[in-house]
Amino acid sequence: MPQAVDTIGRAALRGRRVLGIVAGWTLAGMLAAVVEAAVLHERGVPVDLPGELGRHLLHALIGGLVGGSIYIFVLRDRLRHLPYLPAVAIMSVLVLFAFAGLRAGWHALLGGAPPAPWNSLTFLGHYLYWTLLMAATMLAVRLSDQYGGSAFNYLIGRYDRPYQELRIFMFLDMRSSTTIAEKLGHVRYFELLNEVYADITDPIVYTGGEVYQYVGDEVSVSWPLRRGLKDHRCIRCFFGIQQKLSERAEHYRQRFGLVPQFKAGFHYGEVTTGEVGLVKKERIFSGDVVNTAARIQNSCNTYGVEILLSKDLLDVLRLPGHLYQARPIGEIALRGKREEVSLWTLTPLAVTTARRTAAAEGHRGHAPLGAP
Repeated sequence: MPQAVDTIGRAALRGRRVLGIVAGWTLAGMLAAVVEAAVLHERGVPVDLPGELGRHLLHALIGGLVGGSIYIFVLRDRLRHLPYLPAVAIMSVLVLFAFAGLRAGWHALLGGAPPAPWNSLTFLGHYLYWTLLMAATMLAVRLSDQYGGSAFNYLIGRYDRPYQELRIFMFLDMRSSTTIAEKLGHVRYFELLNEVYADITDPIVYTGGEVYQYVGDEVSVSWPLRRGLKDHRCIRCFFGIQQKLSERAEHYRQRFGLVPQFKAGFHYGEVTTGEVGLVKKERIFSGDVVNTAARIQNSCNTYGVEILLSKDLLDVLRLPGHLYQARPIGEIALRGKREEVSLWTLTPLAVTTARRTAAAEGHRGHAPLGAP
């Protein structure tokens, strides 16, 4: 069930991005129609403005739906590892072939005047328009990936003045990172981190998480409280990361000789959110909840578990009993806190059932002779 929910959430997020592309391209198309009509009118050429608007609207809707879907569902994952300019160069070549093929096909199906020659200013202008539109779309998607779900908030300056909000925090840390770094060396270890961070991005994005910081082999992710609680997204994020790394286990074994594993600590509470700095602005969260979440994560090794969360968060999550098994760890005194914190760990019931089945089969396999 969680996997089905994640699949639906992934498709929904991509669908929303495609709709955003359609909306952006439609606005650009309307603006282009008005500018084109104004230029032609200035030169004394009669213009049918409603007709031009309709033509540009049709092109924008079709182009946005088709081009946006192809980019978001097919090309984005293949180009996201490339720097922006090389990715744009590849996309410009694809746009050239697609643009030429669509123009020829449109003329063959609907007839009318033959398309403009390849070396005409008309063809060049149309090609540059669609290429620049695609480049702007790629930049917008990358900025959205860079800033997570808060990209729009940066644009409107929401963080210019500090404000208080309730947030969930997840601190992730790679197990045995020091040993792995010594084994691989600094360069190979950095390559490992890059691949791991690329692989865990989708589970974070598709559950509405926002990467707060990368600090070496540690990643901190946060959700506004309501978003993180919905369909227990914050918890699904961690198990989605585990699943993604498990699916890529053979790749990591072949390339690095190991499979990275993470432990996580969760907590929620009130933080003050705002931007600091002038040269390199950065959003920061100030509050006890951040330090507490980090210290909860540090306790995972002590209790031999992969995930720990505070009782406060567990109470508001209201996790479905048919999906997760919650087990109390106890009242723990965390460094720097006067009051003890009640910690719990979680196991997906699918994993619990599999372990019980394996244990039962192992028990039957070692039964004494004559046992049923």
